[in-house]
Amino acid sequence: MPRLPRVNYPNAVYHVTARGNGRGTIFFEDADRHRFLRQLCDSLEADSVLLYAYVLMDNHDHLFLETPEANLSAGMHYFNGSYTSYFNRRHDRVGHLFQGRFKGHLIEQTGYFLEVSRYIHLNPVRAKIVVRPADYRWSSYSGYVRAAGVLPWVTYSRVLADFGRKTTLARREYARFVRAGVAEPVPSPFAGAFGGLLVGSERFIAKMRRLLRDRPDDKALPQLAPLRSRPPLQQIAETVAAHFGHDLGEWQPGRRVDDASRAVAAYLARRRFGHPAAAVAAALGFGSHGGVHNALKRVETGSDELKTVTE
Repeated sequence: MPRLPRVNYPNAVYHVTARGNGRGTIFFEDADRHRFLRQLCDSLEADSVLLYAYVLMDNHDHLFLETPEANLSAGMHYFNGSYTSYFNRRHDRVGHLFQGRFKGHLIEQTGYFLEVSRYIHLNPVRAKIVVRPADYRWSSYSGYVRAAGVLPWVTYSRVLADFGRKTTLARREYARFVRAGVAEPVPSPFAGAFGGLLVGSERFIAKMRRLLRDRPDDKALPQLAPLRSRPPLQQIAETVAAHFGHDLGEWQPGRRVDDASRAVAAYLARRRFGHPAAAVAAALGFGSHGGVHNALKRVETGSDELKTVTE
């Protein structure tokens, strides 16, 4: 997962994770988890940050946040530093606890809250720690499905509002939504993140590109390069066709082409470099932007060979 660039603006929404240095443990015992949550609560209040969901795993955490006051970087730096100081004192250790600066994604305000919250709450299930998310103590899930589990410093209403006006019904429907992800695992909402960082619509990606355009090079964050500039569609098409040894002339509008190389070109153009779907369709001979979306799905759910080419 890429390191987040220092992009702060009012009401920005983030999925943030911090991992133990060298994949080391950051929670040895329940006392550590309790301390982490107390400090998290204090930090949220001090910085006026909204927390939509969280989960604490043994060697990392996931937080789903909104920053009304555009202060993520300073807040997370202080919070992680404070927890590190506590952890080192309690366990008689020295040095870094976390693996560099926090990592994660910038999330668009609309359209992604349900999937991001479900992804976070299903972490213990994917890790095979529990069979049901309700069986895991160290996440915000219980407050979503039971009134008795509500924590005053977690904002549940934003997600639950999508399941109805009545809280009791919304809790029941949200639990059903999450259980559906257990019965039939769903793709990560971050799998198609633009540049590995941005989760959102074309308009959102364009906005973030403008914010990042003048950032200096950062060797620790190579994902910034495609966010600031992008090769033209013709260059992408020619490069991919040459890689596969195919003829660009086959990608003509109106022709039915079952060509994996064209799907890869569409994926790179759309996901990696953020070209609009309509422009990709016109340049690569798709009948519509719907054909482009189908090509993206083909790469994201297809063979290891296709995935390797696009990495």
